[in-house]
Amino acid sequence: MKFPLLTTLATLSLSPATITAFTPHSLSIASNLKMSPQSTSSSTSLQISALESLADITTLSIDSGDIDTVSRYAKTGLITDATTNPLFVSQAGANGDARYEAMVAEAITYAKQTTCAEDGCPVPEETLNMAVDRLAVNLGKELVGLVPGRVSTEVDIRLSYDTEGSVE
Repeated sequence: MKFPLLTTLATLSLSPATITAFTPHSLSIASNLKMSPQSTSSSTSLQISALESLADITTLSIDSGDIDTVSRYAKTGLITDATTNPLFVSQAGANGDARYEAMVAEAITYAKQTTCAEDGCPVPEETLNMAVDRLAVNLGKELVGLVPGRVSTEVDIRLSYDTEGSVE
């Protein structure tokens, strides 16, 4: 049985770690691990990565706004979900990558069309907030195409207890 756990992968490495099993009986418990004999002694070594170990016991979710990083980890088949937060969204919007610039441009256009009139934007703060929210949605839509599971985007803290406002 797997237990849901949000795991930030920035601290994990895909390089293998060695776990030594002291008796052959313990190998039946870890039958799905990659075997790699490391020694001629009576112990047997198993080669697994920290990511693989976690994936065996929980559902892994990557917390990032970097499309390339999410894609790389998702391709391992070990990451099923993704989440992003306002900090990652703002970093994505400012990194100069053409994919993110297109998301920012679309978010600005959407916000202006939604909140402004022909003679200007009566409440610039509302337009800016709308653009940032739309950028989060755009990034989330991009992540949906990379992971097989769920994608979540944190909302503005001012909407934390406002279900109607969050859905808007």
